[in-house]
Amino acid sequence: MTIIESDNRHAETTRKALTYFKELADSLDGWDFASETSGVKLYKKTVEGQALPIVRGDIILSGKDYTLSQVAAVATQPGCRKIWDEKFDVAEVKEAFTFRETLFWSKLKTPWPMSPRDLSGTAIRDVADDAVYVSMTSVEDADIPEIYGNVRATLYVSGWKLSPVPEGVAVTYVTQIDIAGSIPSSFLASIQQQIPLCAGKVVDYVETHGYPPYLLDCTAVYEEEQFNHDAKEYTLILKGGQADAVATLDISSRLYPNGINVDIEGGAAHKIEDGENGAKVLTIHNIEGAATVKVTSA
Repeated sequence: MTIIESDNRHAETTRKALTYFKELADSLDGWDFASETSGVKLYKKTVEGQALPIVRGDIILSGKDYTLSQVAAVATQPGCRKIWDEKFDVAEVKEAFTFRETLFWSKLKTPWPMSPRDLSGTAIRDVADDAVYVSMTSVEDADIPEIYGNVRATLYVSGWKLSPVPEGVAVTYVTQIDIAGSIPSSFLASIQQQIPLCAGKVVDYVETHGYPPYLLDCTAVYEEEQFNHDAKEYTLILKGGQADAVATLDISSRLYPNGINVDIEGGAAHKIEDGENGAKVLTIHNIEGAATVKVTSA
C-alpha cells in the first residue's frame, strides 16, 4: 500500500483510523448480515461498550471499464456526493497536508426541527494496484471550532475500500457515526439503513456519469480542488513547489464526451494525452507560483 508520509498534527490519529478501517473492511468476521437491498449487501457489527453499531454496504461494479481510483474519486469528491448522498449538505477542505490527506469540515442535512449536524475530521487515501482505501475520522482542531446552530457529530470510523474482483470492482463502505443530541428513533433507524446503501449510489453514479477529474499524481503544492457536478466544472488550485513540479489528472470520457477546455490563471502550461479506456490525461507543468486550473466541457 502507498500513503504519502506527513508529520502533520493529526497524522497519528489519521493513520490509526486507517489501520482500524482496513481491519473492518478486509474481512466479514464479526459482521452480521442484515439484508440485501438494491444489490447492496448490508451488514452490522456490534462493538462492546458502544451504543451504535458499525454499518457496512458491499456491492460490485460490474465490468472492467473503471479503475479503483476512478471509483474512489466518485466516493470522495464532495461535488459527486451531493448527487449520491441525499443527507450530505456541504464540505470544505480546511487544510491540505498532501494531495491525498486533508483536514475537512462537512455538514449533514437533518429534518426539521432537528439542528444540522457537522463534522471536523481528516481523510487519507492509501492507493495500490490491489486495493484503494479511503479513511475518514473525527478530530478536534482549533481551525474548525463548533458553529452556533449546528450539533457536532463524531465520526468514529468511516471509509471506502475498492478492490478488483473477476466481475469488476468490489465496493465496500463502512461507517460508525454518532450524530449526537436528541434524535428521533425513526430518524436514527433511517440513517443506519441509508448510510451503507450509499455504496450502491456510488456505483449508480459511475455507471451513469463516469467520474470527476482527480489527481493521479501531484509534485506541486496542492491547495484545494472543487467539482460542480451540474456545470461539469472542476477547479484545482496549485502552487509551484519543487523544481519541475507537475500535476497529472485523469479525465473521464463519459463525463466529458466532447472533450475538455482547460483555462489556467497564473503561471503554468498544460498538455492533454490519451489515457486508458478512452480517458484523457491532463498534465499541468511549468508551474510558477500560484496557478488555478479550471476544466470544463468542450
